[in-house]
Amino acid sequence: MSRIIKAGWAGVAVLLAFLAVPAQSDTAIGPRTQPPYPDWLTTRMETLRHRDPKATLLGDSLVAGWPPDLARPLFDAEPMNFGAGGDTTGNLLWRVRQAFGPGMSLESALVLVGTNDLPDRSAAEIAGTIGTIAAEVRRSAPGACVTLLTLLPRRDGNAVFAERIADVNRRLAALAGPGLRVVDASTPLRDACPAEGACPLYKDPVHLTRAGYERLTAVVGKTGC
Repeated sequence: MSRIIKAGWAGVAVLLAFLAVPAQSDTAIGPRTQPPYPDWLTTRMETLRHRDPKATLLGDSLVAGWPPDLARPLFDAEPMNFGAGGDTTGNLLWRVRQAFGPGMSLESALVLVGTNDLPDRSAAEIAGTIGTIAAEVRRSAPGACVTLLTLLPRRDGNAVFAERIADVNRRLAALAGPGLRVVDASTPLRDACPAEGACPLYKDPVHLTRAGYERLTAVVGKTGC
């Protein structure tokens, strides 16, 4: 895939040790030093470059844990899962900027990220960085459709997080436009769970069971604009 810009991997160790560069807001843009970085980072990003997929999922552990048999029907082509557990919006933006480039064959991308930013970032910063991720994807593949999923509800009883999630999701909804679809993934999951106690869609306060992914997959339906 000669047309895709390829960064030299000799500098990966330097990049990982380098302080994250602040973006327009206080969101730090850069890699993490914890697993699955840096070894996974190197191999996965190289794989993405060489495969030049027509479809991909981008995000944190919620994306990384999406069962392949449920993810496949979301796309017209076999998707590559580019999720990384623990990632913030700034981590994902850094990965997209390093791995994506002009000339990509990408036709469809699904993005779900932001829950790991809730302790340290404002709603405006989280939504703004997610919007930048979508813009970077479309910069590399102008004809691609980007499907943004709103942040999912958390089951930790944190009222501050719940308010911030609602604020982020309102801001994400306003981003919808040509080439950018926004799916309300929050309301269907929230409505399917009791206000208190265990919910069969969640295996812990953040992550989904297979039943949760089945519900989420049904909400998304088919990626596309």
